[in-house]
Amino acid sequence: MKSEILKRANDLKVIPTLNTVISKVFEIINNNESSFNDLAEVLKYDQAISSKIISIANSAYYSRGIEIYNLQHAMLNIGFEEVKRIILCIMFMENMLKSLDIDEEDLFKLWKHSIFVSSAAKRLAEKSLMEDPQKVYTASLFHDIGKVVFYMEDRNYSGMELYSKESGKPLIELEQEHYGTDHQETGHAISIKWKFPERFRNVIRNHHNEAPVGNTDPLLRYVTVADRFYHSRNGTDIEYYILQKEEEHIIKEMEIFYTLFGGQR
Repeated sequence: MKSEILKRANDLKVIPTLNTVISKVFEIINNNESSFNDLAEVLKYDQAISSKIISIANSAYYSRGIEIYNLQHAMLNIGFEEVKRIILCIMFMENMLKSLDIDEEDLFKLWKHSIFVSSAAKRLAEKSLMEDPQKVYTASLFHDIGKVVFYMEDRNYSGMELYSKESGKPLIELEQEHYGTDHQETGHAISIKWKFPERFRNVIRNHHNEAPVGNTDPLLRYVTVADRFYHSRNGTDIEYYILQKEEEHIIKEMEIFYTLFGGQR
């Protein structure tokens, strides 16, 4: 079963088939020298993304009492960094995950978890000033990408996740026992196939592995702590204290993204 799972991970072809607009947007988002105008010039050719950005600009979170119909006005209202995060979410959910054979409920569960961890890890980066928050957000968004293989191969995988939550037994241990591999390893295989940066691959491969505080890559540390915080608010590290203080803000950030997909909860 392990060989079959890893073969499926290596065979996944999602990013290479993205349309040219999305590919260009991804390039701009990951270029620190890109500008507001660079992004606007590409987005204006994609009605789906443009409409969602305008919708978010008119949401309760961003609205200033004046309806917005223009893409550039919407982007200005939201802010450049926020727009980039919104686009990453759209790419992750609609152009990647929805192209895979995953049950809608499982899809939303994976998406919700990824958005929470991304928002929390970004807050840690903003408070510590040790990592680029946008880089942390992007790495966090993809940290559990290996789970898509299990969702596709085993319709009972959600039951395993539920058992892990109820029993307290680590999910990666259950995966290893049942499949001979875990979502860190399958995610790492996908990240190599998709040519992710080395530090992103490290996050995907090791975000459940124990590491002493201060003795690891800060990027990995933020994602690991944010992931644990999602499952349990009871931690004693300084990062937990920060996230406890920031939890309300993190939840509010997530509310923005719920509007992207029909207001699901």
